[in-house]
Amino acid sequence: MQKVFSGKATLDDFPDRVDPNLIVYQPASLPFGGTYHGLAEFRQVWPKLGAFYDFSRSEFLGLYGDGDTVFASIKVGLAGSQSSIFLAEKFTFRGTKLVEIRAHVCEPK
Repeated sequence: MQKVFSGKATLDDFPDRVDPNLIVYQPASLPFGGTYHGLAEFRQVWPKLGAFYDFSRSEFLGLYGDGDTVFASIKVGLAGSQSSIFLAEKFTFRGTKLVEIRAHVCEPK
């Protein structure tokens, strides 16, 4: 997870660690909000993520793990503005496989 959040890797770089039936939940308040089934379906939303967020102004605040759950805390810029939002992303593993990602907006935009 540290490699992913440092920008040095993507989930595609760990095919043996991502369950083919991965479920990704994005908040309904975001333009790409919804539930995505499988990494292939989630890949289709990546361009929308890139258009909404300004990843050049992202700040990885921390990574916290306990058992099969990992939380990442992130501050990320919003594209086309000076504003930023805070996100908490929960990653759930079953053994060594990532089975669920659930993003949470921690303050209104």
